[in-house]
Amino acid sequence: SNMSMKLEFEYYKTSILSIHRGMALGKPSNAKPLYLLSIIECIEDGLIIGNIILFDNIIKDVYNRKCRLFEPTIKPAPFYKPYYHSSNEGYYNIKWNGGKIPEHKWHTPSPKIIRENIEYAYLEDGFWKLLQTKENRDKFKEIIISNYL
Repeated sequence: SNMSMKLEFEYYKTSILSIHRGMALGKPSNAKPLYLLSIIECIEDGLIIGNIILFDNIIKDVYNRKCRLFEPTIKPAPFYKPYYHSSNEGYYNIKWNGGKIPEHKWHTPSPKIIRENIEYAYLEDGFWKLLQTKENRDKFKEIIISNYL
């Protein structure tokens, strides 16, 4: 229903507005917002199908391009960091091989660990559904850009 779509929209808007950002050179890092913007663009361009976000060069290249566009003077956080750490947010999850996170001592897994242990990342179902329409994609892009970039 329209009402539940509105509630979902507000829920994900709130989730995006409260992204946990680490510090980089004394400022909050925009790696996660830039990565989320990249995901939305990839959905728009048909590069992410069926809510499967692979750890690959397609989205990595989009991410690096967004970083250069919005923060040309800042060295971008390496792609594997927002790919992994976005799983702390209310809109994004990781599907681990075997269904559970391996025993680990790392804070951030290396690209090698990600490739070997993560099948793919995916968005929360409600968020994925909302992002199937251009109107919602444009609204979410605007929220990210106006608040972080």
